[in-house]
This record gives sequence, structure tokens and C-alpha cells, in this order.
Amino acid sequence: MITDGHQAINPDRVFALVVGIESYDISHKWDLPGAVRDAVRFAQWLTGTAGVPDEQVKLLLSPLERTRQEISLGHHLTPTQENVERVLFKELPACDGDLLWIYWAGHGYLDPLHQMLLPYADATADWMAHLNMEAALRWWKGAAGPTDERFRRQIAIADACRVDARTEKRLNFGNMDYGARQPDPKRRQLTLYASHTGEVAQNLADRGAGQFTDTLLRRLSTTSLDETVHGLVGIARSLQADLQLLRAKGLAWQHPQFVIDRDWIGSTIFGDRWTDPDAAKPAASRLDQRAWKELGPLLMGRKASAHTHDAYRWAFDITGCAFLAYRGLPPGGLLAIAHDLDARQGRQGDMPLVLPFIRYLAARSADPGWADEADAWVDATRKRLDSAPVPVPPEPDPEPPGLHVQLAEDAESDVWYWVCIWLYHGGRFETIWESERPLALAEVKARLTDQLLAQRSGQPMRIEFHVPYGLLEEEFESWRLPIGRRRKEVELGRHYEVLVRCPDERDGVAGEIWRRKWQWFKAHGGNDPKAVHELGDGDVCDDLGVYLQASEPPVCVLAEVSEGRIAQALDAVLDAGIPIAVWPRRGAPAPSRGALAAALAGEGPTQDALLTVSPDVGRFPALLRTLRITSPQGPANGEPRSLLPLALMWDDPERVPERRRLS
Repeated sequence: MITDGHQAINPDRVFALVVGIESYDISHKWDLPGAVRDAVRFAQWLTGTAGVPDEQVKLLLSPLERTRQEISLGHHLTPTQENVERVLFKELPACDGDLLWIYWAGHGYLDPLHQMLLPYADATADWMAHLNMEAALRWWKGAAGPTDERFRRQIAIADACRVDARTEKRLNFGNMDYGARQPDPKRRQLTLYASHTGEVAQNLADRGAGQFTDTLLRRLSTTSLDETVHGLVGIARSLQADLQLLRAKGLAWQHPQFVIDRDWIGSTIFGDRWTDPDAAKPAASRLDQRAWKELGPLLMGRKASAHTHDAYRWAFDITGCAFLAYRGLPPGGLLAIAHDLDARQGRQGDMPLVLPFIRYLAARSADPGWADEADAWVDATRKRLDSAPVPVPPEPDPEPPGLHVQLAEDAESDVWYWVCIWLYHGGRFETIWESERPLALAEVKARLTDQLLAQRSGQPMRIEFHVPYGLLEEEFESWRLPIGRRRKEVELGRHYEVLVRCPDERDGVAGEIWRRKWQWFKAHGGNDPKAVHELGDGDVCDDLGVYLQASEPPVCVLAEVSEGRIAQALDAVLDAGIPIAVWPRRGAPAPSRGALAAALAGEGPTQDALLTVSPDVGRFPALLRTLRITSPQGPANGEPRSLLPLALMWDDPERVPERRRLS
């Protein structure tokens, strides 16, 4: 049988390592119900539908007691460091096979190089023994010798979280490497991850299964081994679409990612023809030397501008290339990003990925002269390389109207404020009301009510309070104003995006840092894991502001601190020029470590409090409003629906009306 011009896969020449860990020696808090069940189901697919001989599937399980009682586990080993490494690096390499499967269900972390670390069942806090998935795949990419024809195809599947190991300072992961051999270009690898970098892999407690594996096995249940291997890229894309539909229904949160091989510096390369060793080269055309010679002066010395991350992502979208598992931009400037794109594989073979990237930057550039040069370079390069036409980038989403309410302290009273209200619409500020005398907050509420009820084109969606430092404690989002039907009182934060700002504190060197951090946020987007810094009580100290201002990121602080530490944390935020911050209002309990990030990432509570997630900072204004709207059904399982009340500081230096004294 021949599939897509390839020799059919012989099940007798397929071997597999299948691991499921529900119970860890480190703590019962690490219990992960469903991981063993998932591993058993995957092994059953291999030995059943796929037809792989039982003895060629090495099953390593660490079940919970109830799992042991509920399902038949059959013969298996315990996934200790000794057992896994013996099977993976000694027993399986000695086998005569064509295809290797690695399946792992359990907890997962990422090291600073974004390598996946999978703790063994016998891991401890002092020595977090683990499998370094990427290092293991580098080892398997190499051949024992020039005549070694075995295991030309390798598939790794990890149903595990991909959270930053550095957040768990009390865990000692150490470094694991296995001495990578000279890579064999004829050995092809495909790795399928359950989630993006920074995401927790969802566990379905009611089914005793991982969301990712459960969805994957539904795809594989009626698929033969041959169809699966040769169509694995299509299956991976279908899996991504399945999870997208589940996310739209509120039933999932993760974003599965697949990787086909890696280039010589370890960067991921994506493509479709993973099973063909002769296709181990970029599928998309590449820039020629003339293109690079002309592009160099165009990009040299230019900083990453606003929407650089959007342009980078659009280049993947427009060429049909699966987006990277790592959500940040590659290190280096614009030229380094262009080199990174040129090394990628895409489905559209006649369009270098750099062309749509530059086209997008030109469309968003505030420098018309540079934009014309960039567009001319794209057109000339496209014509010379006979590339497909590059579409016009999509228009940015229009910014909704917003009310800006400035409260300035009165020199003679600490409870009266001079007030000015602007409407921001269509890129400009319009003064719509200004007080003739200082007002108490009760009067400010009345004047704001008048403006919200005023009939005007373009009703505001957001209310931004520009306040002095002393009013950061005021719970503006909880203000109840008679603006509903028949003057029914409505809580502002449930109807509008409500945020606070403190532009008067953005002076001195902190002001320049503030503007620089905002530019980084605009260029890199809110998905970059470096954008957010989480604070607990133990992190708050006198030098915190100096630490936070040392580099462009972070741009957002999640202050998971107790009431007594809020003022000191906010001081550090302002000293460091951090433009975005979220913190609990007074009287609310301090969130547990990682809980605030989980809530802002759209997560439910996780079974393991050690796990953290990476929220999308750009969604915070709309997300906080959503979190403030309680469900009519009330809290689920008696647990609080969210960590409310929460305050949001969103201090955009480019959205500041003319600053003047109101008194």
C-alpha cells in the first residue's frame, strides 16, 4: 500500500514509549487524575487500531489508587528517572524500527530556553528529576552512524502544561542534557504540544481525562496507523480547530501547537511534508542576496515599532504557517526578526514570510517616507522572485469612544476635587464638561451621570479616571449611578470598562521609563510571557521599583499582595514606570500565588496551585469588565466566581489630554 507517494507504515516496525503520571512522590498536591487513563487509552489505540505489537509499546504508569481500581493497567513499569531513561536511551535505540512514538501525560514546565521539562514520578523538591523533552529529541535526531537507517520518523506528543519553571523558586530542576549526536537530516520529527507557552493544559475532572488527549483520540479512533502518520499535520490542524470551537463555547482554554523539526540554532521550523526526508527544507521560497542587501539599510537601527508582533503573526497567517508555540518575538531587532521568518517553513511555497511582515509594518508606520520605501522593497522583491502578491494588511480595529475624567486635588481641601471630562473619539479629545469649583465625590458622580445619559453619537465604552495618588484606593469600578432603565442604579464596572490612571505621578526619570515600556508593549503585544510580573508579599521591598525598571519588560504587574502591602507595591509600580497593574481592592483577601494570573487568562481554578499561566495583557480592560459580571446561576461548586473586587491601572501615555491645572 502506498500513501501520498510514500511507502506504507509497517506496524511491526513501530515502537513507542507511553508515560502517564497521576501520582508524584513530591506531594499529594501534585495528583493529576486522568493522566494514567489517557496514557492507557493512547497505548490501546497503538496496539488496537494502529496494530502495533503489544511488546513494542513500553508503558510506564504512576496511577492514583482509585485509577488502579477502576481500570485494567496491564503490565507496566513505574516512570522513575531510572526506568524512563533506560527505556528511552538504551532499550528503544537498540530496537530495529522505522517509527518511534513518545507520548507523555503529566505535569510540565519550561526552562529559560523554552525546553519542556517533564518531572518523573520520583521527583522531589530538592531534586526535580525530569525528562528534558527537547534535549531528548535532539539526541534522537542524531544517528548512531552514517549507515543507521532506523527510526527515520519520530513523533512526540506531550499532554502537559507549559508553565515557566522559574516561578517555582523552591523547586530545583537543574540541567538535563543527553549529549546530542550529529543530527541526521533524514530523521524527521514532529512534536505536538497540548498548549501554548505559558498555558496550563486543561484536565476534565468529570471524564478523568485531559482535554487535549480526549480530543486527539476522537480524531484517531477511526484512523489507521498509515493515515495517521502521513496525515499527522492535517490531524494537528484539525485538532487546533476542534479546540478553537471548544474555546468559543467556553469549554476549553488551551491552544495546541505542533513543531516540525528545528533548525541548526534550535529554532522551530514548521511545514507540512514532515514524513518525506527529501522535503527537509523550507517549503516557502527564501529571500535572495540582493533582497537582504536592500533590506539591511531599511531595517538597520530601527527599533521594533508598534504592531511588530502583529506583523510577525500575520506573516504566519498569510502563508498558512502554524504560529510558533512561543508567543513572544524572537530576540534581536527587526533584522533579526526578518532572518527568523526567512528560516520558517510555510504552506504557500511562493511567498517568503518576510514580505508580508514588512508590508504590515509599512501599513502601520507613522513615518510615511519609510513606509513608501518599505512598500517599494516588497513590490520589487516580489516581482524579482516571482512571488505571489502580498495582500493589503487588515485595518486595525477602531478604538471605541471613551470618557476621560480628570480629578485634580484642591489646594485647600483633601476631599474636594477640580474636575474635567473629555470624550475621546476618532483619535482626538473633546472637552465636554469642566467644573467651576472643586467638588466632593458625590457631586462628581452626579456630573458623570449627566454625561453618561447625554445623547450623543458614539456612546462611550470605557471610562478612564485620571486621579492623584491618594485616589488610587477609590473603587471607581464599584460606583453605582442611576443610569439604567427608569434611573435604576448600575454598577459602573459591570457596564463599562473602568480603569484608573495616575499621569501626575509619571514625572522625573519614571516618565521616560513609562513611555519606553509602553512602546515595548505596543511592539511586542500582550501575549509575550515577559510582559507580566507577578508580585507576592515576599517580593515587595524598597528596591522593587529599581528592579522592575531595569529593562523594557515587564509592562504589567499583577499584585497578589495583602492589604498592608498594596501601597508599597503601587509605589514600586509608579517608580518603575509600569503602565499596567492589577491589584485587589481593600478588604479583599490576597489572591494565592498564580490565582490572579489564572483568572485573567480565562482559567478556572486548577488542581495544582503550583501551576501558573500567562494572560493576554491587551485584553485586560474588557476582561475585567467580564469578570465583574456575576453569573445568574451564582458561583459554581460553592467557590467564588472570581477574585473580585480588582482594580486595573491602564496608563497609556499616548492617550493623555492636554495636561493643565484645573484650579
